[in-house]
Amino acid sequence: MMMNDDADETPQERMAKVELYLESVKARMAPEDFETLHQAVTEMSRLISEGHEGVLEAGDRENFAGDVQREFLAVMAIATTGRMDHEVIDMPGPDGSPGYAVVTPEVANDPAAIAELRQQIHEWTTEQQAINKELDGIARASGLDPED
Repeated sequence: MMMNDDADETPQERMAKVELYLESVKARMAPEDFETLHQAVTEMSRLISEGHEGVLEAGDRENFAGDVQREFLAVMAIATTGRMDHEVIDMPGPDGSPGYAVVTPEVANDPAAIAELRQQIHEWTTEQQAINKELDGIARASGLDPED
């Protein structure tokens, strides 16, 4: 297997890979789903090029689910790593809610590594939920509405 050093790629080279990948997705995805994906990728590209972090608005949120989310994660992985050999795997939350993880092929084919990753994510999620619950309690005790 030939290795290339993706770390030396320019952002433009990575985005060229994204465009190539998107062409293959367009051929196999429903047009309305592809439009939602394309909007999200366009916004992500703008944020990256401007050096911003932010919340992505992906058009119709009902449409931003399932395959659209999986493909968006794949595009994000290509854009940030330059690698095209990653895999998007199902990684449900502790409550069974849908979720995904982007992993290398080595991890995707290693059940023990996937189990360890799932445990780490579940621990992190549980900690975050506890922190959020505590912050909500503090806000309520302070007379603030945590929903505002």
